[in-house]
Amino acid sequence: MPAFRKLLPTERDQYLAHLLRLDRTDRYARFTGTISDDVIRQHVAGLDWGRTILVGAFIQGELRGAVELCTDRLLWPNQAELGISVEKGLQGRKVGTTLIRRTMTIAANRSIQQVHMICLADNVRMRALSRKHGGRIELEGGEFSVTFDLPRPNQFSLALEALEDGAGAFNTVLDRFQGAALDRAA
Repeated sequence: MPAFRKLLPTERDQYLAHLLRLDRTDRYARFTGTISDDVIRQHVAGLDWGRTILVGAFIQGELRGAVELCTDRLLWPNQAELGISVEKGLQGRKVGTTLIRRTMTIAANRSIQQVHMICLADNVRMRALSRKHGGRIELEGGEFSVTFDLPRPNQFSLALEALEDGAGAFNTVLDRFQGAALDRAA
C-alpha cells in the first residue's frame, strides 16, 4: 500500500525521477503530447512552489504517482489545473483515485471552486476517474476537457486534510522502515 502525502520543495528531484520513469504512453497521456527528458527537466525546474501543490504516492520511499495542482490567483481566481501521473506498476490499484480525491480536498480547502484537467480522447482510465469524481467532460478538438466543481471548505474538509497530512507523515515513516527491513532481509 502506498504512502500518500504532499511533496516538499526539497523533493523536486523525486518528482523529476518519477516523471522520467514514465514510459512513452504514460508520458504522452500526462502531458497530452510527446515530450523529451529535457522538457520534463525544464518543467520540474520551473515549478513555482508558491502556486503548485504536489501530492504523491510513495512505495518504499520512492515517488511512484503524483498529482500536480497549479493555481494562479491573478489569471484564474478560484480555479486550478490538475495533472496526474501514475507509474505502470500502480495503475489499476486505486492510486489515481486516492491522489485525485486528496487533491480535491486540498483544493477545496484553499477556496478553489473549479479544477480543470485535459485528457486525451483515448485515455479511458482518466475519463473513468473523472466521472467517478463528478467531473464534467467535454470533447474539444480530440481532447477531453474535464471540470470538477468543488464544494466550499468546511470543518470536515479541513479536519480531513489535517488527518491525511498526519497519516501521510506516519505512513511515510512506516514505508521507509518496511523498505529498510526488506533490504536487510535480502
